[in-house]
Amino acid sequence: MTEPSIWSYQDNFDFRRDIDPDSPFHHPLEGHRGQYSRRKMLTAFHLDSGGRLRPGARPKDAEAVLFGGHIGCGKSTELRDYARLFQQTYTVHHLELTKLLDINNLRFSDLLIALVHALTNTFADEKLSLRPDPVFLNPVLGWFDTRIVKQERFKDIEGEIKTDIKAQGGLPWLASLMATMTAKVRGGASYREELRREIRDGFLQLLVHFNALIAHANALLAHQRRGPLLFIMDGTDKLSKDDAQAFFHADVNQLGQIMTNLIVCAPISVLLESGITAQRFTKVQLPMVKIFEADGTPREQDEDALIDLVLKRMPLRCFDDRETVRLLVQKSGGHVRDLLRLIRACFSLLDGDQITRTVAEQAVQEVASEYRRLVQQSDWADLVAIDQSQGEEKDRTEARLRLLYDLVLLEYNSYWWCSHPLVRTLRPYQNALTRLATP
Repeated sequence: MTEPSIWSYQDNFDFRRDIDPDSPFHHPLEGHRGQYSRRKMLTAFHLDSGGRLRPGARPKDAEAVLFGGHIGCGKSTELRDYARLFQQTYTVHHLELTKLLDINNLRFSDLLIALVHALTNTFADEKLSLRPDPVFLNPVLGWFDTRIVKQERFKDIEGEIKTDIKAQGGLPWLASLMATMTAKVRGGASYREELRREIRDGFLQLLVHFNALIAHANALLAHQRRGPLLFIMDGTDKLSKDDAQAFFHADVNQLGQIMTNLIVCAPISVLLESGITAQRFTKVQLPMVKIFEADGTPREQDEDALIDLVLKRMPLRCFDDRETVRLLVQKSGGHVRDLLRLIRACFSLLDGDQITRTVAEQAVQEVASEYRRLVQQSDWADLVAIDQSQGEEKDRTEARLRLLYDLVLLEYNSYWWCSHPLVRTLRPYQNALTRLATP
């Protein structure tokens, strides 16, 4: 039987593909990120390593965790693993906001609509058979009816709800309304900003009703011996710098007033800042895969873990030897998405039926050039100084937070930084290194 061509494996390196615990590409990396462990996250929700409630502990009702790290470091995969663990004790809603909302134009009001929608799905779940008491449901229905549906400028929203659902009213009506509003926000409806303003201006009143409905849902779940609600919100780490500033600083006070369990994904720059965000949330950070020490000493066991990740997607015979895969791993800096990008770049340069060391080196140059435009002239000397400090240089300047956000600087366990190995291949970095070495 003829072996599959190397080209049949190309799509396996699409980093946009979701990797859940059941995926054939799922490759646990928890033990290869230095001293990182899931203990802090699980302990925040009173769980042991298997996701079970610790003896004598009660499930949390209102815990808020900020889960962050570099974009592309594996947070979404890790969150799907957490969701699987949490389901043993909590009623989990995993919201992938990049699929639900416009992540390039996200506001707190959009997130609130998504949460209300998820809560209606809890009540609508036939497996749960929860019947909300009108005493708790009607105030939420009334708020949306008064503030949104009966407003002339939003009249087309009600028009999109089916007649039979309108007749039923109650929960089916609210669920349909939330789905319609989510679509309007995501699609950029002409009145999107007015809709957001209406929710923002009436937030305090809605908050009281929404929190009461959440508490009621948790009571009904407990009656069925099920755990309280827990919402995992993935995708908020992909906000632009300006939107992240608005969302995690200006809106964080509102987010913290929702009395439920929340895990919110965040960019690394937010986790490194102090202020109200740090006070409102427990912070859990996912570092890079630690393929070298701060002094540059390789960690071959951790390199091998990433080699194995690659070989789950394409057999070794598609490379000239294992050391070519190791080269790509080393140049990725332990950043999973960049490792996949490097191999994608190899395919774009490939003529034969194997990725050779020459092809791999060309791919390194190609992907490294993409980082060149992200580094300002004044950054090069600072990058060299950070690398030469071997993890001791940790001042959080505005420029360094920018470099961390752009993946020019990578953060490893124990909070030490070094420049991306791809960046170190660039000529301006080498020139800065030479200048600093010259008396």
